[in-house]
Amino acid sequence: MSKFFQNELAAYNGEKNGFQNVKFKKRALDNSDAAEGGSILEIIPVHIKNPPVIQFIAFMDNINDSFNSSTTATQPFGRPDPYYIWKSNTRQIKISLSIPSSGITAALDNLNNLSWLLGSLYPTYKDNFTTTSIAASPLFRVRYANLICSSTRDGQGLLGVIDGINVTHDFKSGFIAVVPENMNSAAANTAGRVLKEAGFDNSIREGKKLLIPKEMKIGFTLKVVHDHSLGWDYETGAWRGGLSAPRFPYDFGMLRDTGDPVPQAAAVSTTPSGGTSPRAQVNTRQETRVVNELNSGTAIRSGSPTKKGKGIE
Repeated sequence: MSKFFQNELAAYNGEKNGFQNVKFKKRALDNSDAAEGGSILEIIPVHIKNPPVIQFIAFMDNINDSFNSSTTATQPFGRPDPYYIWKSNTRQIKISLSIPSSGITAALDNLNNLSWLLGSLYPTYKDNFTTTSIAASPLFRVRYANLICSSTRDGQGLLGVIDGINVTHDFKSGFIAVVPENMNSAAANTAGRVLKEAGFDNSIREGKKLLIPKEMKIGFTLKVVHDHSLGWDYETGAWRGGLSAPRFPYDFGMLRDTGDPVPQAAAVSTTPSGGTSPRAQVNTRQETRVVNELNSGTAIRSGSPTKKGKGIE
């Protein structure tokens, strides 16, 4: 079959109609709409010049996001419990993904993207003659909707290091055999036609057999390298990510003021009813004054600075 099935077309949001080589970034590293929407997992190895955009339809098995804090315990004399001094935080995301192939087109696309991913685990070099001329260590941006993203630039790929990738070829699901024939003629079979249209006819010889499992699984751990400030400002209590990363870590929340509407003054009778105590009358007048000040914008809101620069919680 020369075209993707309907579910595969939908997964790429119309950005891919069949088997083709991966796209390459030249300047901006923004993710595709499909990666932002969560229908594909997108990986960009940023240590490579004009990096490839590696994509897999997001048949996610699980995502395990671990935030780990490291502290040092100091035991003073006479104190039953030690003091704990913060040292650092680390974050690791374990990703498990299934890669099913519905036919020859999808199988070739999956195998090509997997080859790019595995090859990108190696560094870049300044020359081709020595192994000591490393120019850049492998570094990646990974994007899957808002669950794996950086809060910078409205949610681009999350920056991190991938130490290794586990690939499992599921034999029980069977295989797809790709054997191109008559690639340069009208009598080309499906494999030959698909490879020819994608421009791979110069790298795959006639009759070469490729064995591609109908289902492959990959697993890897992304060690996150945050590209923005973390933690809290001592004076203001504000998130130090500020405008660069206001919605850490899942691109939502972390707001002190969500724009709640100002409460309106309730109708309060100025004539005390029978049986109302003087204390209740004073409380009623105070509540009325506060509500009126809120409506006029002069009252102190929760968390806003007073004249002395301190907030009221």
